Amino acid sequence: MLKRDIVVFDLETGGRNPFTCQPTQIAAVALDGRNLKPKGEFCSGIWAETDDDKAIEAGLAPIEEGALKVTGQTREEIAKFPTPESVWRKFVSFVNRFNYKKTSWFAPIGAGWNTLGYDMPIINRMAEKYGQWDDKRNQQTLFHQIFHVDMMQNMYMWMEADQDVKSLSLDTMRERFGIPKEGAHDALKDVKDTADILAKFLKTHRAVYRNLELDQCLAGKSMFE
Repeated sequence: MLKRDIVVFDLETGGRNPFTCQPTQIAAVALDGRNLKPKGEFCSGIWAETDDDKAIEAGLAPIEEGALKVTGQTREEIAKFPTPESVWRKFVSFVNRFNYKKTSWFAPIGAGWNTLGYDMPIINRMAEKYGQWDDKRNQQTLFHQIFHVDMMQNMYMWMEADQDVKSLSLDTMRERFGIPKEGAHDALKDVKDTADILAKFLKTHRAVYRNLELDQCLAGKSMFE
């Protein structure tokens, strides 16, 4: 199978709803699809409307104080960040470095932690507004159109039967794998930790799958019979 590069990305935001929240930081690291070594990184703060009334008027969610406590950002800092459109253009340029045929089908595979449930809806919003959008498929064209790696989903496959695992959050997995939590919820810290975990598990998958066999009930007879 042709191994496309992987871009692990993360967004910090001012709220909990991915369809209305304002992004305040975006970061990404690119991994070589063959040897899983880092090939580049990107990180930028993103300006957001800090006036609640103006945010609501623009159809956006106001910045939540709880979100600021998580990210460690302040409204004053956010107000000085570059505009969402300018950051998006730079992010697109970074990701496209790893699209060797410059089409959405050869684009890098997007990856992250809880990206399917949270970050990808925001990426789609930004792509539709600023570019990299497919009207026919109604989705972004920056990352591969089919393949995506959400490591939280992957962790469920490994740990769903482990009664000692109470959460699949990235913070919990940091504790499980001995990754320091200092600086957590900074987008660049989060993507680097996610990339480390992703690379470890991809190597494990590669080592295991060649010798993997289905048991007889799945190979020759349905377990429902």
